[in-house]
Amino acid sequence: MCLIAWSWQPAAQCPLLLAANRDEWLRRPSQPMHWWPGDDPAEPLLAGRDLEGGGTWLGLSRDGRLAALTNVREPADSQAARPSRGQLVARFLQRRHPLHEGQRWCYDGVARWAAELQRGMQRYAGFNLLLADLRRREMLWVSNRAGATTVAAGVHGLSNAALDTPWPKVLKLQRGLAGCADDAGDSPARGDFAALLDHLSDPTPASDAEIAAQAESLPLSQSWRRGLSAAFIRLPDYGTRCSTLVRASADGRMQVLEVQQQPAAGRRQFQWNWRA
Repeated sequence: MCLIAWSWQPAAQCPLLLAANRDEWLRRPSQPMHWWPGDDPAEPLLAGRDLEGGGTWLGLSRDGRLAALTNVREPADSQAARPSRGQLVARFLQRRHPLHEGQRWCYDGVARWAAELQRGMQRYAGFNLLLADLRRREMLWVSNRAGATTVAAGVHGLSNAALDTPWPKVLKLQRGLAGCADDAGDSPARGDFAALLDHLSDPTPASDAEIAAQAESLPLSQSWRRGLSAAFIRLPDYGTRCSTLVRASADGRMQVLEVQQQPAAGRRQFQWNWRA
């Protein structure tokens, strides 16, 4: 389970404001957000790292590209030998071919990279992949279970179903982010992510009626369904591992904050100019 909401306004003072939670088993080894050297030390990527699969769930490049991944909920899929979906995020940010390991890619925008990905993405377990290029003013959502589409300007949300599926916690985070996006538009240099962190840290579950409506797609106990319905998840051995906030300004200022939540606490903040 993961949760992302964002405001995409490519022609505005604040073209991108994004808030995301990574939910994962607490025992799965990972590193907090840091700059990876990548294949080319001149083009590092900023991301946390999944030490089991080798990829990542959300990352950025210095030149204003972003990729974020969520899994598609598929309780019946038990194929353990599939390749790591997190590798797709790293490959996009490193300008590598989306399907062929180690192959360099003549990057020519989000749409072409995504089109190449669609040639063989069924080898992966179900995923959603959000791809953005601030310089080109491009954003796409790609799923190997629900197709691909250009993301229109506005506020959007994504969890473990298709883009803008109206799950209660998705809608709730979208509403909260919309108010913060209005503030960011008035003051794009403001570095205070406190309000967004409050929304990401909300442990309030959905109502019993809303949980019952999703019960068929989530064959778990009622206590687990209730726990997973919240923006912030805290369950035995599983929960929200970290929260990530991204604000990109049209003048080139990029602000990124990652807050480690479980099993250990921590905080990392990064700033640079994506137009430089």
